[in-house]
Amino acid sequence: MLVYADGEKRYMIAPEGLTVGQTVVSGESVAPEVGNTLPLKSIPLGSIIHNIELNPGQGGTIARSAGTYAQLSARDGKYAIIKLPSGETRMILATCLATIGTVSNSEKANERLGKAGRKRWLGRRPRVRGVAMNPVDHPMGGGEGRASGGHPRSRKGVLAKGFKTRDKKKTSDRYIIERRKK
Repeated sequence: MLVYADGEKRYMIAPEGLTVGQTVVSGESVAPEVGNTLPLKSIPLGSIIHNIELNPGQGGTIARSAGTYAQLSARDGKYAIIKLPSGETRMILATCLATIGTVSNSEKANERLGKAGRKRWLGRRPRVRGVAMNPVDHPMGGGEGRASGGHPRSRKGVLAKGFKTRDKKKTSDRYIIERRKK
């Protein structure tokens, strides 16, 4: 939890290596140290960053999950080129803010829930297979005995396993330099 100079308290995404009592600062002429937030134009090239804004003033939307980070690769005019956790390389306006460092709790991916009840404590309800449902409930439901269910698809009929759902005419496509690896 952050405590501002005026006494206001807020939460932030904790970077790896941040300690209790350490001061974190946000601004344009701030030292690029772990936990500090700077515009992409002020961050040294090759730096590991997280909590990156996509549009100036919007707030961080990229690389916020436990253990994730992105890398500032280059600058090109008013854009910064960033390598994202997915492997995608894209351009983001250099005036957008980002925090220095990696998000903490990288071991979160190795956590085992252990039982269905613990999953319920997290608010996740049971997941019933479509094949086990009736035809009225799911496109893969019904049939005599243990029927395979045909082509894998969602409850609404959208194909799974390889069917592309991204809009072909998405405007932000022109900022993507290299797509994520398949």
